[in-house]
Amino acid sequence: MTSGSPGGSGDVSGLRVLHVVQKFSSGVGSAIAEYTRTLPEAEHHLLSGTPVDAEGDLAEQAVFRSTTEMTGSHRAKVRRVREVVRELRPDVVHAHSSHGGVYARLGVARTRSRLVYTPHCYAFERRDISAPVRGAFWLAEALLAMNTSAFAACAPREWQLSAWPTRRAPRHLVPNIAPEAVPHRPAREPGHPLVVGGGRLSPQKDPEFFLRFVERLRPEVPDLRAVWLGDGDPALRAALEAGGVQVSGWLPRAEALPALAAADLYVHSALWEGFPLMVAEATALRVPTLVRRLPTFADVSSGLTLAGEDDVAPAVACLADAAAARANVAGWSAHLELNTAAEQRTALIAAYGGPRARRDVSMHLHR
Repeated sequence: MTSGSPGGSGDVSGLRVLHVVQKFSSGVGSAIAEYTRTLPEAEHHLLSGTPVDAEGDLAEQAVFRSTTEMTGSHRAKVRRVREVVRELRPDVVHAHSSHGGVYARLGVARTRSRLVYTPHCYAFERRDISAPVRGAFWLAEALLAMNTSAFAACAPREWQLSAWPTRRAPRHLVPNIAPEAVPHRPAREPGHPLVVGGGRLSPQKDPEFFLRFVERLRPEVPDLRAVWLGDGDPALRAALEAGGVQVSGWLPRAEALPALAAADLYVHSALWEGFPLMVAEATALRVPTLVRRLPTFADVSSGLTLAGEDDVAPAVACLADAAAARANVAGWSAHLELNTAAEQRTALIAAYGGPRARRDVSMHLHR
């Protein structure tokens, strides 16, 4: 896989970047916050459709020169993007996720500001909607690609899906990364092993899969404890709690990472994905991790994945055998060897057009 890169040491000081997102929260918000820290010499501004930092201390993780809220109808949000762009005159408008991608690319022409788009998982990847609706989402993305200067994909599959027939815009792989400073993982104590899931309680994260998996795992692992780190749909929360899974609610970063570090196993239950930050975080914390076999994890070793909710053998191995747990962490560490701040910085500079919007980019091999 290739990705444009002018080099990670390029001078982008003073480059004005406007991040447009519907929800500055959860994984997307964490990814944007990481971008501001990876490229601190650029001037970052945020335009969000929800109050900044409605969940924990997310806003404190980012470095924004200004934050603005857009409210009202879809049309009103498109107008708000135009207004803020006129006021700020950004060099780059970086649109995030489906709604942000629509608002930014309907509101601004790529001839006015460089329009960069990170899908954070395309909406046509959803599995909770019908095939015709997924097709409509694909068509909308294909049309919007015509007004896109560059794609900043967060995962190899997203990079592949961004090769649109309507416009062959440059594609850059901007890997999601864990924070550089992570808490020390406490020593493991025998008995009462802890399995953790996490994210927004929603159809995408599929907490019902996590609940069924835990139910099948319990007969194999005595005294198993299960915790979901996150919050969301009250009905899904109630179902987890009724099944004996503790739900933490939204935690400040200072509490969320230690809670993940305390796990003996992290199970990522999502039904569709871009690339989940919690997998990168669990790997940085050296927590054994298992994910469902999804297209976004097609290049992940089968030993690190789950074939389905009945496939408990890999989890039993990680919980019962220290060598298996170490092998799992080593496998993820090797898979994510390029998910680093340096790689993210290099790719962001390329996606933003290089030092002072320079357009000459070289190519380098990723993975």
